[in-house]
Amino acid sequence: MKLSTQMAKTASRGQGWVIGQFILIGCILVSGFFDPWHQVRSLQSSIVGIGLIMLGIYCLVVAFRDLGTNLTAYPKPLDDGQLVTTGIYAIVRHPIYTGLLATCVGVVIISQSSICGVFVVALSLLLDQKANREEGFLATRFVDYPAYRTHTRKFIPFIW
Repeated sequence: MKLSTQMAKTASRGQGWVIGQFILIGCILVSGFFDPWHQVRSLQSSIVGIGLIMLGIYCLVVAFRDLGTNLTAYPKPLDDGQLVTTGIYAIVRHPIYTGLLATCVGVVIISQSSICGVFVVALSLLLDQKANREEGFLATRFVDYPAYRTHTRKFIPFIW
Protein backbone atom coordinates (compact mmCIF):
# COMPACT_ATOMS: atom_id res chain seq x y z
CA MET A 1 0.00 0.00 0.00
CA LYS A 2 1.33 3.42 -0.92
CA LEU A 3 2.26 5.75 1.92
CA SER A 4 -0.25 8.42 0.82
CA THR A 5 -3.06 5.83 0.72
CA GLN A 6 -2.12 4.61 4.20
CA MET A 7 -2.02 8.19 5.51
CA ALA A 8 -5.46 8.93 4.02
CA LYS A 9 -6.89 5.77 5.60
CA THR A 10 -5.46 6.73 9.01
CA ALA A 11 -6.73 10.31 8.71
CA SER A 12 -10.21 9.06 7.79
CA ARG A 13 -10.30 7.17 11.10
CA GLY A 14 -9.77 10.42 13.05
CA GLN A 15 -6.04 10.87 13.54
CA GLY A 16 -6.42 14.61 14.14
CA TRP A 17 -8.71 14.04 17.12
CA VAL A 18 -6.18 11.68 18.70
CA ILE A 19 -3.26 14.06 18.14
CA GLY A 20 -5.23 16.98 19.62
CA GLN A 21 -6.24 14.85 22.60
CA PHE A 22 -2.67 13.84 23.39
CA ILE A 23 -1.35 17.39 22.96
CA LEU A 24 -3.94 18.71 25.43
CA ILE A 25 -3.23 15.91 27.93
CA GLY A 26 0.48 16.79 27.71
CA CYS A 27 -0.32 20.47 28.29
CA ILE A 28 -2.46 19.55 31.30
CA LEU A 29 0.32 17.47 32.84
CA VAL A 30 3.00 20.08 32.20
CA SER A 31 0.91 23.03 33.40
CA GLY A 32 -0.41 21.05 36.36
CA PHE A 33 3.02 20.17 37.65
CA PHE A 34 5.18 23.04 36.41
CA ASP A 35 2.93 26.13 36.52
CA PRO A 36 4.94 28.72 38.49
CA TRP A 37 1.75 30.71 39.23
CA HIS A 38 -0.19 27.89 40.87
CA GLN A 39 -1.92 28.52 44.19
CA VAL A 40 -0.97 26.98 47.52
CA ARG A 41 -2.59 23.57 47.89
CA SER A 42 -4.76 22.64 50.83
CA LEU A 43 -5.00 19.17 52.31
CA GLN A 44 -8.67 19.00 51.32
CA SER A 45 -8.01 19.88 47.68
CA SER A 46 -5.20 17.34 47.56
CA ILE A 47 -7.51 14.62 48.90
CA VAL A 48 -10.30 15.48 46.44
CA GLY A 49 -7.83 15.69 43.56
CA ILE A 50 -6.20 12.36 44.39
CA GLY A 51 -9.67 10.81 44.71
CA LEU A 52 -10.63 12.05 41.24
CA ILE A 53 -7.36 10.81 39.77
CA MET A 54 -7.95 7.38 41.32
CA LEU A 55 -11.56 7.32 40.04
CA GLY A 56 -10.36 8.34 36.57
CA ILE A 57 -7.70 5.64 36.47
CA TYR A 58 -10.27 3.08 37.65
CA CYS A 59 -12.65 4.10 34.84
CA LEU A 60 -9.84 3.82 32.30
CA VAL A 61 -8.74 0.37 33.46
CA VAL A 62 -12.28 -1.01 33.56
CA ALA A 63 -13.14 0.53 30.16
CA PHE A 64 -10.01 -0.92 28.56
CA ARG A 65 -10.85 -4.32 30.03
CA ASP A 66 -14.49 -4.18 28.92
CA LEU A 67 -13.57 -3.09 25.38
CA GLY A 68 -10.95 -5.80 24.98
CA THR A 69 -9.98 -6.26 21.35
CA ASN A 70 -12.40 -3.50 20.29
CA LEU A 71 -10.10 -0.82 21.74
CA THR A 72 -8.92 1.88 19.37
CA ALA A 73 -7.81 5.46 19.98
CA TYR A 74 -9.60 6.58 16.82
CA PRO A 75 -13.26 7.65 16.70
CA LYS A 76 -13.95 5.21 13.85
CA PRO A 77 -14.50 1.65 15.17
CA LEU A 78 -12.33 -1.22 14.04
CA ASP A 79 -13.52 -3.01 10.91
CA ASP A 80 -14.03 -6.24 12.87
CA GLY A 81 -15.11 -4.48 16.09
CA GLN A 82 -18.23 -5.24 18.10
CA LEU A 83 -20.53 -2.83 19.93
CA VAL A 84 -19.91 -3.05 23.69
CA THR A 85 -22.86 -1.99 25.89
CA THR A 86 -22.16 -4.02 29.03
CA GLY A 87 -19.97 -3.48 32.07
CA ILE A 88 -18.97 0.14 32.50
CA TYR A 89 -20.43 0.82 29.05
CA ALA A 90 -23.88 0.17 30.53
CA ILE A 91 -23.28 3.19 32.80
CA VAL A 92 -21.73 5.67 30.34
CA ARG A 93 -21.13 5.53 26.58
CA HIS A 94 -17.57 6.91 26.72
CA PRO A 95 -15.96 5.79 29.99
CA ILE A 96 -12.44 6.26 28.63
CA TYR A 97 -13.19 9.95 28.11
CA THR A 98 -14.83 10.05 31.54
CA GLY A 99 -11.67 8.57 33.05
CA LEU A 100 -9.43 11.02 31.23
CA LEU A 101 -11.53 13.99 32.32
CA ALA A 102 -11.77 12.86 35.95
CA THR A 103 -8.00 12.35 36.08
CA CYS A 104 -7.32 15.74 34.51
CA VAL A 105 -9.78 17.55 36.79
CA GLY A 106 -7.98 15.88 39.69
CA VAL A 107 -4.70 17.33 38.45
CA VAL A 108 -6.31 20.80 38.28
CA ILE A 109 -7.65 20.51 41.82
CA ILE A 110 -4.31 19.36 43.19
CA SER A 111 -2.23 21.90 41.28
CA GLN A 112 -4.67 24.81 41.68
CA SER A 113 -3.39 25.93 38.27
CA SER A 114 -5.73 28.13 36.25
CA ILE A 115 -3.71 27.47 33.10
CA CYS A 116 -4.21 23.75 33.66
CA GLY A 117 -7.94 24.38 34.13
CA VAL A 118 -8.13 26.11 30.75
CA PHE A 119 -6.50 23.09 29.11
CA VAL A 120 -9.00 20.77 30.84
CA VAL A 121 -11.91 22.83 29.49
CA ALA A 122 -10.36 22.60 26.01
CA LEU A 123 -9.92 18.82 26.44
CA SER A 124 -13.53 18.40 27.54
CA LEU A 125 -14.72 20.31 24.46
CA LEU A 126 -12.46 18.26 22.19
CA LEU A 127 -13.58 14.94 23.75
CA ASP A 128 -17.23 15.97 23.45
CA GLN A 129 -16.78 16.66 19.74
CA LYS A 130 -14.69 13.52 19.25
CA ALA A 131 -17.44 11.50 20.96
CA ASN A 132 -20.04 13.08 18.65
CA ARG A 133 -17.96 12.06 15.63
CA GLU A 134 -17.49 8.56 17.07
CA GLU A 135 -21.22 8.23 17.70
CA GLY A 136 -21.90 9.06 14.06
CA PHE A 137 -19.66 6.17 13.02
CA LEU A 138 -21.23 3.85 15.60
CA ALA A 139 -24.81 4.71 14.62
CA THR A 140 -24.01 4.00 10.98
CA ARG A 141 -22.27 0.73 11.77
CA PHE A 142 -24.43 -0.77 14.54
CA VAL A 143 -28.25 -0.77 14.32
CA ASP A 144 -28.52 -1.06 18.12
CA TYR A 145 -26.48 2.08 18.79
CA PRO A 146 -29.27 4.71 18.55
CA ALA A 147 -31.35 2.85 21.17
CA TYR A 148 -28.30 2.44 23.43
CA ARG A 149 -27.59 6.17 23.10
CA THR A 150 -31.10 7.09 24.27
CA HIS A 151 -30.80 5.34 27.64
CA THR A 152 -27.09 5.70 28.46
CA ARG A 153 -25.43 9.06 29.23
CA LYS A 154 -22.34 10.18 27.36
CA PHE A 155 -19.82 10.91 30.15
CA ILE A 156 -21.41 11.23 33.60
CA PRO A 157 -24.21 8.89 34.78
CA PHE A 158 -27.61 10.63 35.11
CA ILE A 159 -26.10 14.01 34.13
CA TRP A 160 -24.14 14.24 30.84
